[in-house]
Amino acid sequence: MQIGIVAKKVGLSVDAIRFYERNALLPRPARTQGGFRRYGERDLETLAFIRRVQGLGFKLSEIRGLLSLRGSRMQPCAPVRLRLRTKLADVRQKLENLHKLERELRSALRSCDKELRKRDAHCPILQDADVRKGEGRP
Repeated sequence: MQIGIVAKKVGLSVDAIRFYERNALLPRPARTQGGFRRYGERDLETLAFIRRVQGLGFKLSEIRGLLSLRGSRMQPCAPVRLRLRTKLADVRQKLENLHKLERELRSALRSCDKELRKRDAHCPILQDADVRKGEGRP
């Protein structure tokens, strides 16, 4: 199969497939006499796997490790489980950070709304924090 057909089948761009090749996530395919890349079913499976685990949030370096495990005959589940647990912990930390950011943004928005009710409104976000403290503002 040529690269365009493979791209359509796995839902990736041609550039993405070439990128995976350059980064050694996908072996360099055989070429036709005309120089076109030729892919097989195994390449399709590998690309689908890459796409799936990338969707789970794995970085390219992590995917490389997963591909290595996938290629082993034993295909041990314990190391994969450990990687999944680590990724889940990362996601939970990011969610916690996003919730904190949401609270801070809501607070800043409340400060802006409160300030806008005044006749001589001054944006609390644009003012220096030290100045606000001196003026008795939050």
